[in-house]
Amino acid sequence: MELKIDYPYKVGFGTVSEAYKPYWNEEPHEYLIIVSNDEPLCYNSTVMDQESNHMASLTTLGYIDFDTDEHCSEKGTLLWEMRPDEYDSEIHKSLFKGGIIYHIRAAMQIDNNVLYPLEVIRECRMEYFLDNLYEAYVKENDIPIYLETKMFGNLLLDKTYNCFCSMFEYKGRTVSLIIRKDWQARDTVSKLESFVRDFEVHDKEMRRYAAERLTSLANELADKKGEAHITEEEFYNRIFPESIEIMIYAGYIVHYHDGGLFDNHSIIVKGNKKELNMLK
Repeated sequence: MELKIDYPYKVGFGTVSEAYKPYWNEEPHEYLIIVSNDEPLCYNSTVMDQESNHMASLTTLGYIDFDTDEHCSEKGTLLWEMRPDEYDSEIHKSLFKGGIIYHIRAAMQIDNNVLYPLEVIRECRMEYFLDNLYEAYVKENDIPIYLETKMFGNLLLDKTYNCFCSMFEYKGRTVSLIIRKDWQARDTVSKLESFVRDFEVHDKEMRRYAAERLTSLANELADKKGEAHITEEEFYNRIFPESIEIMIYAGYIVHYHDGGLFDNHSIIVKGNKKELNMLK
């Protein structure tokens, strides 16, 4: 079970243990790091004839040193000594997640690319240098990427379209859910969940909006085909939602099946808290 981490979080004992100090630079620096998707290793070791508490380690894909502005693109190691309560709770499995950028305070091992984290200061949303390292790692290892949600579980990234996708049942039909993969994706999740919880209200409003603006156009097309006219109420009842795309700042886009009114071309309604707009 994943544990919620409150930041800033003191890692282990918040300092390099006496047994390890000869192997690490004395002054810690602040770093941005990104790690692999591997589960942390956990083991005991003996240093200078002293048995340590349980150690945890992960592979780093690169880092940025805030103090020196060094940008490292070589794989390295994140290594730390856990407190007994950390080991018992298995918090090391939740502390660093692949693909997430962390701002940490850490000591660097002398002559090796190994960081000893003392504190996790915060998570960061975007840093192009580290994001590109992770993208290359994912591509090279063909690693699936997921976006965590409470309502829909883990959404798998569709790498062809660069978006996280899922679906839900609505009035006997399946509606697709889309979140574009960018640095705002995790912030968009709660907005999507809130929108879907109230979707019946949103759906009625959007279908009514579309009916008011497109019924006359549908009847113009019906004239050309020699078909009967429809009312706004009939238009309202014929269209149905097919997909929802949520954007953190730009609102939402809902694709509606046209019910055959426009030769099966989608009706697209874009909205936000203030207004609705027709895109098609």
